[in-house]
Amino acid sequence: MGEPMTGATDTISDRAVVLHQDRAVVGLAPWLAQAAVDAVRDGLLLQVVTPADGVITYPFETMLAQAQGQWVVREGEQYRDGLTGLPLRWDGHRFASSDTVRSAGSLPTDTPWTGGLEIQIVTVHPATEALRLGASAEAAVRALTGAEPTGWGVAEPATEPWSRHELTAFCRTRAPAPTSLTVVGGEDESATLGVLTVERVDVGVREQLRLAGPPLSVVDAATLEGLAEKLAGTARSMIVTVHPGRSGGLRSSTPSMPALPWGILVGHHERPVESAPEVVVGRALGRGARRAWWYRLDGGPGAPYETLGAVLRRYGLNVPR
Repeated sequence: MGEPMTGATDTISDRAVVLHQDRAVVGLAPWLAQAAVDAVRDGLLLQVVTPADGVITYPFETMLAQAQGQWVVREGEQYRDGLTGLPLRWDGHRFASSDTVRSAGSLPTDTPWTGGLEIQIVTVHPATEALRLGASAEAAVRALTGAEPTGWGVAEPATEPWSRHELTAFCRTRAPAPTSLTVVGGEDESATLGVLTVERVDVGVREQLRLAGPPLSVVDAATLEGLAEKLAGTARSMIVTVHPGRSGGLRSSTPSMPALPWGILVGHHERPVESAPEVVVGRALGRGARRAWWYRLDGGPGAPYETLGAVLRRYGLNVPR
């Protein structure tokens, strides 16, 4: 297997599963999700090759990261990593790092705070018969689009109309195994795509939402802070970031800078470490035992990631990945 693949040829080597997708938009199709599962099971690297003008959806990007796979972009006879822009070459088994020097045109040149919003919300519920999942997804999509989600499903396209009752019933049929679902809402500039993961933990049911949506420029800061206030009594945490490479839940292969953290909600379950200083002033949300704290990270004295790290250390928390 000494030659690189071209066209629509898919290849399985002793090191990788290489799939070519010559489409404008590559989403988390059921067969691609299964290919990722099979690759992980067999100890192989999943590499998905697209044209340079193709884009990938946020659920597909999330799946690829979880499977430790790689997005490979084809430009003529050359290949590069779709996320970093670093050159790749076919080594007879897989696409591997190349000694070719990256061109100046492939270096990120982003303006801070431009690009699509990404919201990550973690909620832990008591495991009761009355539990209904999806409240965080409903609130976040409504904040970003002005309406509730339009659908959910196990892959893309999402085939089920939005229903928290049906979503909860489906997750119950899969328990105690974890369930990962796609969530969609909005359209055009406000399109929003996400992944909802539900799993049993020692203290109940953990619900994690990862949602990518419209640009920060079309969503009022007051709307995002209102979302934090709405979730303050229930969420363990909410982190809002701005990613210059995404918009409307889609990511282009143009190399971009990493996401910048814009704000963080620390839920009422967490208590500050006594010895940790408060480097940025937070705003209390809620009262008494259910009081949470909201921190803006875009205007502090330090860089946003430094400020985020300081807030997390104040509560003895780890930096999320």
